Amino acid sequence: MSIESQLIDKFMDGDLAAFEELVLLFDKKIYNYCLRMTNNPSDAEDLAQEVFIKVYRNLKSFRKDSKFSTWIYRIAHNTCVDNYRRKRFKLISLNKEEDQQEEMDIPSPNPLPEEQLVSQEQYKLIKECIAELKPKYKSVIILRDIQSYSYKEIADILDIPIGTVKSNISRARALLREALKARRMELGERRVK
Repeated sequence: MSIESQLIDKFMDGDLAAFEELVLLFDKKIYNYCLRMTNNPSDAEDLAQEVFIKVYRNLKSFRKDSKFSTWIYRIAHNTCVDNYRRKRFKLISLNKEEDQQEEMDIPSPNPLPEEQLVSQEQYKLIKECIAELKPKYKSVIILRDIQSYSYKEIADILDIPIGTVKSNISRARALLREALKARRMELGERRVK
């Protein structure tokens, strides 16, 4: 029996400390997933918290026919997609005063593991291009290429067939290549001028 299953059983028996331990096992992973989906640390914190509230409320309905990690990532994915939809349809104010009060996103000073492998500029460029992808492509790129989940695990998390996962990954990579190529050309033209 996995540690997750043991903690779930303890929680079901009324042990709230077991839930806290469960959160500690997944809080950084879920936050990082939400951060990559939103590209905004503040939103990622809020969404990760929302995910754990949903987990707390629904843990008793977890059937254990899949891995707990698959179930929690499914909740995280759906929460991020819902957030994307809410923001996409959010009205934009034309009031100049409100625009001036808008907060700036300040990136965390702590480097992510990926930043150690790629230069800051390349990492920023890739991150921007991933952020521009539609959620269905963004999520498969994050789950496969950044968090190294298998096709089967991604299919379970997103509740789609493996063939669709492979197709979406292929399409996402192609879109990412096109976006990177366009950005590099754009940057090259700016440097020449």
